Amino acid sequence: MLRAIRAVIAICFLVPGAAAAQPVEKAAEPAPPPVVRIAFWRLKSMGVDDATAGRLEIMLRAEAGQVRGFALQARERTDALLAGKAQLLRCGGESRCLCEIGRALEVDKLVTGVIGALGDDYTFDLKMIDVASCREERRINEALSGREDLLIGAIRKALYKLVAPEQYVGSLSVELPMEGAAVKLDGADVGVTPLPGPIAGLTPGVHKLQIAKQGFSSFQEDVSVRFAQMTRVKVDLVKSVLVGLSYEEEQEPGEQPQALPGTRSAVPERETSTMRILAWTFGGLALASAAAAGILGWRAMVAEDELERAANAAQPYLHSGYQDTYDRGKLCATLSNVGWALAGASAAASVVLFVLDLTGDDSEDGSVQVVPDASEKGGGVTLRFRF
Repeated sequence: MLRAIRAVIAICFLVPGAAAAQPVEKAAEPAPPPVVRIAFWRLKSMGVDDATAGRLEIMLRAEAGQVRGFALQARERTDALLAGKAQLLRCGGESRCLCEIGRALEVDKLVTGVIGALGDDYTFDLKMIDVASCREERRINEALSGREDLLIGAIRKALYKLVAPEQYVGSLSVELPMEGAAVKLDGADVGVTPLPGPIAGLTPGVHKLQIAKQGFSSFQEDVSVRFAQMTRVKVDLVKSVLVGLSYEEEQEPGEQPQALPGTRSAVPERETSTMRILAWTFGGLALASAAAAGILGWRAMVAEDELERAANAAQPYLHSGYQDTYDRGKLCATLSNVGWALAGASAAASVVLFVLDLTGDDSEDGSVQVVPDASEKGGGVTLRFRF
């Protein structure tokens, strides 16, 4: 009996420990997309006071810092790299000297141009130079509304047209409470309802939406797609009418661009940590210990009942043959108490590790390491906590 109890307790300790000691294989992370380094240089003002031109440039830089796949160089770093280089500072806007400036700034793209005024509105005449090929890659001339509530959105649209026209897109969500209806957009087949999701990557502007199903009147409507927004349309095919139209901001994509000094940095995703594995291990140990303690407690109660029945007999004292029953019951009761204590401690440790895993991260300032430990007396596992 004693050997069996010892074997159960040993299994409760060794099996979870062995599971925790197994190395955790991490899935290979995909290589991050290359980041295009970009800088703004000498945005001249024409017909605009310096304070307004500075405010517009700040707004333009703020939007440029959020374009996926691009890292905007801080203005202070640009000024520092060009300090003392009089020949470059005399550049009049020719592509050749702009390329030399881009190389001096150690960037891939260089944006320059003029910020002007047109009545109550503003104009952006900007061009982007590809430093590697030393040529003008793209140019825009946009008239922007001077209204404060429209200005930021207009600057953002102009910037995406210049820097990342492939990201100048919107999406369309078609909601139709009917299955099997064929959906077309601008004459191209999209699929049948229910669609798996919004139609993404659409150029902002008017698109022709067509929905048809046998036995129903076909639906056709021109819908407007807006930049960085999802157009949500609701259609009643029975009446062949549009019953709902709304615009929602598109969710930001999970990927974030890497950043140069002075810009926003990407936030890495958390991975499954060793701490979480240990939390589950201690939780399993708590359950196993509680089960073993319950069994041992039951065995102790059986021995106690047997002794009570013998004591209530007519004999004035217990026979010496009951000594083994007494010893067995006492041992079971002791081991049961130890099991309950171990179960409680393991449960508490599991809760603490779960809390640390949820509130912490994978950095060195909050980690748990499982280190195999070998000695002459045997092997084991060492836990190293770092807070």
